[in-house]
Amino acid sequence: MDIMSDSQLSEIRTMKLEYQLYWQPDFATGIQIIDDQHRVLIAMLNEANMKINDHSPASELDLIVQGLINYAGYHFGTEERYAADNGYFDLQPEEASAHLAQHHAFANRVNQIKRELGTEQRISREELVAFLTNWLVNHILDTDMKLGAFLRSSAG
Repeated sequence: MDIMSDSQLSEIRTMKLEYQLYWQPDFATGIQIIDDQHRVLIAMLNEANMKINDHSPASELDLIVQGLINYAGYHFGTEERYAADNGYFDLQPEEASAHLAQHHAFANRVNQIKRELGTEQRISREELVAFLTNWLVNHILDTDMKLGAFLRSSAG
C-alpha cells in the first residue's frame, strides 16, 4: 500500500475544495422555503464532493446519488406546488413549462448517471460534481429567479 505524501494529500484537498459551492446572496429567490431548500441542496452537493472519488465503490455512489435524487424530487415538488397554488402555470405558461422541463431533464440525467454507476460508462467525480454544480447554479439564477419574482409579486 502506497502512502500519500503531504503534498499529494494537499493537492487532493485543493482539488476537492475548488468544487465547493457556497451560498451567495445572488442565489436568494426571496421565497424562504425555496431558498432554504437550495441551501440544503448546496450542502448535499458539497458533502458528496468531499465523500466521493473516482475509485469510490458503485454502492457508495449509488447512496449519494439516490439521496440527491430524493431531495431534488422533494424540492422540485415544493417549487411546483408553489407555482400551481399561485397561478404560475396559468399566468406564465411558457416559463412554467420550461421550469418543469428542466426538472424532468435533470431527473432523467441523474437517473441515467445512477444506472451507469456500475458500468464502464461511469461518470468521473469531476464530471458529476461539475454537472450538478452547473445545473443547480444555472437553474437557481435563471429559472428559479423567475419563479421567485412571480411568487413575490403574486403575494404582494
